Amino acid sequence: MKTPKSTVQKIFRNAILSLFIYALPVILMFITFYIKGEKPWLKKDTKQQTISQQKQKDQ
Repeated sequence: MKTPKSTVQKIFRNAILSLFIYALPVILMFITFYIKGEKPWLKKDTKQQTISQQKQKDQ
């Protein structure tokens, strides 16, 4: 039994849409990094700070 052409087109369209929705947050993250000029993957400081530690540091 052969699948109708319209069904194949709908499946293909839905698959492309799903991939786009899945990749959208990652794409937006890299666009944000590009606009702000940030490169967090180059930072060697991996120590996390709490909010109170960061406030003390800023004062």
